[in-house]
Amino acid sequence: MKKALSVVLFAVTLLATTAATAQNPNYNSGPVWRVTYYSIKPGQGDPFWKDIRDHFRPIYDEFKKAGMISDYKFFTNPVSDHPNDWDAAIAILYPNWAAIDELDAKGATIAAKHYGSREAMIEAGKKRTELREVIASHLAREVTLK
Repeated sequence: MKKALSVVLFAVTLLATTAATAQNPNYNSGPVWRVTYYSIKPGQGDPFWKDIRDHFRPIYDEFKKAGMISDYKFFTNPVSDHPNDWDAAIAILYPNWAAIDELDAKGATIAAKHYGSREAMIEAGKKRTELREVIASHLAREVTLK
């Protein structure tokens, strides 16, 4: 009985500690951004942006309608810090961490429908390597100061 009580007390202490550390006294946690930075290959600017307009934007609009993402934005880099710097970035706003995990399964159906088939979707992805190079992809948690 003593051992069982010790285990229960340990578990309660562990759970209380986890709950206490999950909150931050400085800010409230918000949604999650994924920002992917691209270097557009020489002479491929127009095809890159056409691909964004024809494929990314319609798919992301469907993701928003389905509630899988909250928003998305496109950025350009007006100042290069070094020769391998990024030229364009795509930021996707997810309501929470779980939405990122769920997007692969749910989003594949929407993307395949847009392209007509899974094979066409994969082929379009391969062609993108001719247009741009991924420089970096970062996740950031949006916070609101208290």
